[in-house]
Amino acid sequence: MIFKITTITGAADTAVVATMDMHDFVHTTITATTMTASYAGGNVVALKTIGFTVNGTNAAEKQLNADRLQTWWSELQAKTPSSHSMVSGGVYVMNLASIVADAGLTFTGATTSPLTGTVVGL
Repeated sequence: MIFKITTITGAADTAVVATMDMHDFVHTTITATTMTASYAGGNVVALKTIGFTVNGTNAAEKQLNADRLQTWWSELQAKTPSSHSMVSGGVYVMNLASIVADAGLTFTGATTSPLTGTVVGL
């Protein structure tokens, strides 16, 4: 599956978009506030990563959001995502709105985004 991911900074989409292949990703790890997906890109031996930083009302909600991101990511690896986040041609678009909605991220009682940033290592 091919996807386009927008770099997110300060809970806002930027103009930086990378197009990637889900089949290049080999594993994910989570911490209390992050989910990192590692991939083999090009001829480089060392793995590269996409890092997602989450937020929440408290430590438990932040951890829940990191867990939800990992579940969402593993589902993307297993199948094609639902059509509501697809654009013509079958490319999955990952931006602030689609990631928050599709992964089911929450920030209880706040209008602040539960996803505050992504870092795409190219």
